[in-house]
Amino acid sequence: MKCDFPPGENTCRRCKSSGNACIVEGRKPRNAPNKREYLLAQIRQKDVIIEKLLRELHNPYAATPLSIASYRLATSPSDQNNRNVIAWLDRLEESVQAAGRSGGVEAFKMESRQRASPGDAEESDEDGGDDTERGSADGDEDEQDAQAKLQALPDATVPLGLLAHLSLDNPRARKGKRRGNVDGSENEEVGVANETYFLPGPAYNLNIRASLIENHSPPEIIIHGLVTPDDVDKLFDIFYTRLNVHVTLLDREIHTVQSTFARCPFLFTVVCAISSRYYKDKSEIYPIAMHFARRAAADGLLNGWKSVELAQAYILLSTYAVPARRWEEDRSWLYIGLAIRIATDLNLHQLSTVKPRNDQHRREILNQERLWLICHNLDRSMATQFGKPSTIREDYIIRNSEDWYKRSPLNHQWDCGLSSYTQLLRIMTRFHEEIYSDPSSPTGLNQNLDYREVSLRHDEDLTRYFEDWTRRFKEDTDLQDPACAFRASLLPFLTSYSRLVMYSFGFQQAYRRGIQPEDQIFIDNCFQAAKSVVLCMIDTLCPSGYMRFSPDGHFIFASFASAFLLKLMRPEFKAFITSTRETEIFDLIHRLIQTLQSPEIAIDERHTPKLHARFLAGLLTKHRRDIATAGRIQTQQQPPAAQVSPHSQPTPSGSTHTFSTSTSAGTSPGETTYSGGDMSYAASGEGQLLAAPGEPVYQQDTAYAAGTGPMEVFDFGNVAEQGVETLGALQALQSPSYWRDMMMPGYSWPENESYGASGGLGGFGHNQNLGAFQTAQVGLF
Repeated sequence: MKCDFPPGENTCRRCKSSGNACIVEGRKPRNAPNKREYLLAQIRQKDVIIEKLLRELHNPYAATPLSIASYRLATSPSDQNNRNVIAWLDRLEESVQAAGRSGGVEAFKMESRQRASPGDAEESDEDGGDDTERGSADGDEDEQDAQAKLQALPDATVPLGLLAHLSLDNPRARKGKRRGNVDGSENEEVGVANETYFLPGPAYNLNIRASLIENHSPPEIIIHGLVTPDDVDKLFDIFYTRLNVHVTLLDREIHTVQSTFARCPFLFTVVCAISSRYYKDKSEIYPIAMHFARRAAADGLLNGWKSVELAQAYILLSTYAVPARRWEEDRSWLYIGLAIRIATDLNLHQLSTVKPRNDQHRREILNQERLWLICHNLDRSMATQFGKPSTIREDYIIRNSEDWYKRSPLNHQWDCGLSSYTQLLRIMTRFHEEIYSDPSSPTGLNQNLDYREVSLRHDEDLTRYFEDWTRRFKEDTDLQDPACAFRASLLPFLTSYSRLVMYSFGFQQAYRRGIQPEDQIFIDNCFQAAKSVVLCMIDTLCPSGYMRFSPDGHFIFASFASAFLLKLMRPEFKAFITSTRETEIFDLIHRLIQTLQSPEIAIDERHTPKLHARFLAGLLTKHRRDIATAGRIQTQQQPPAAQVSPHSQPTPSGSTHTFSTSTSAGTSPGETTYSGGDMSYAASGEGQLLAAPGEPVYQQDTAYAAGTGPMEVFDFGNVAEQGVETLGALQALQSPSYWRDMMMPGYSWPENESYGASGGLGGFGHNQNLGAFQTAQVGLF
């Protein structure tokens, strides 16, 4: 209450009229605000906001990347490059609005994951809609039949499949289906307790998936401006014209730039990243692009949806992986395992019996079957070539894949090579199942078999296979097309390598008990097979123009065959390897080194063929006293070879091996004569390897005096220093156990305690289990 004082008086009017003493009280002290309560109130308010936002994301456990909307707000109007990215993303958004027409959630049952109304089906025929799952239901089909399980769900005979069927048959779940878009924000349950757990989500509805990708998870390679829209078109063109011929994984009619962006940002990123290495305008972005691809791989494993495109992205990332610095850092084999698991989880091993509605739907089914065949081939190529256990069993699709490439007019013309390689792996699988048939052996290898008979019998299968598929390539493909001709040229290459693996087992058995004259068949067949592998690489594959874009697998096979030829130069086999063959082996490996390091094949110093050429050159020059080889390490700063003084090196047994160089009167100045024991070798000095200063160069100007002592393994000290961080599968050749027997990398012969005293020719023991030595993945399709 406010007091009113008359002028010149100390008593207010109210107190004067009432006769009370007028006392003016001071202002009461205020209580300080409680800061703790205030902060807690703010926190509670923010918690409510955060919870609301998380509910709107449908999955409160998934981290959401930068959205296009926020990126648009954060972009400066003066940044023209980013403005172009936004415009391109807007065009993509418009182009995929009609993609993945769903007729509601009921469209994704076993018979029809994409059931659509008749009107939608007509529109899909007209605009080539994006059916992403196999199976379809007729428009007049009874609704009860359309309530079957989802194709990707487990079978009803297993517990989880039974729970899925019961959940889908739940009236509450069916009520949720009729709502079309199931909103899980009000259901806090997770796992099978959530009534919508088994209902299809964005993985089966391309429309929903595209919308979420556009707004929440566009590829970082685009967001950060690493590539422009024009770059993306060129990168996809490089992939389909140069890279896809090796893997035959994607269908250009399905995986366009727009559809790949809408289906799987991970696959979009991987295609752009692996193609950027061959993009001359921006080749420098390759390391950064692959970094984004690996980040996308991690995000694809933790978040998002399981899909065919996700498995395809992991396969590409494995096949065209950046060489790891060490084997324990390599992820290629893990990526393949992820792809196989995703494909199995999607039930791609089960044949679809639903009649396709249109050509687009047929392409989707072929796309899924192609992926499963490639998963099988990758799995078996790892198992049969490197001694790893296989994962995929030979199912109905694999057993009937011989004519798969021509079952539909929509099959790609390169699918012939895919079916061909599948049949080759089936032959090798039968061979390995027969020789690894001893249950009492730790490795399973049956040492009591007659490997001569087994090898000859399966070699007949390889011969029939080669003749049959040579005819098929001529009749069913256009060999005038360079890409088809290249696929056909892989047939002798892969067949010869398989034959080399096959006969190496018989060679090893003969070597253990002691080489006899009748064992010449193993030496001859191994030599011819390895020679054929190297010649195919030099004379056929490399001149095709496609090896510059090849995965590592082809180069690995050629290098392994070369290393096996070197093992034939051991003193123990001197009676079986003529001087003519010795000369041929040196010439072959020398030509292979020159070919692999040529600018037409190797892109840069870190490209796989360049690394293999450098390793093989070091392998030849790092010979030791028991390898009947020729060569020495010389850099461009060293004096001419004729000025090198002879030197000697003592062996553990006290003998001495002499290395000398000389120019005789009977040879021209450009030739050098090699003398050592009973062997002589003359080779031209022309065509020396072109190398950077300090890089090892193989030169044929050293003599070797063959000794008779036990073989020593290569000294890989300097060889490893040339690029151990990127040797990959070649690390198998650095294992001492590889050089102690005649097995191919990845295989081993069981140990025998008595063998070290009396077995073989040199009287020395064999390797520890080389099967435990892990080598890099070789993906051949």
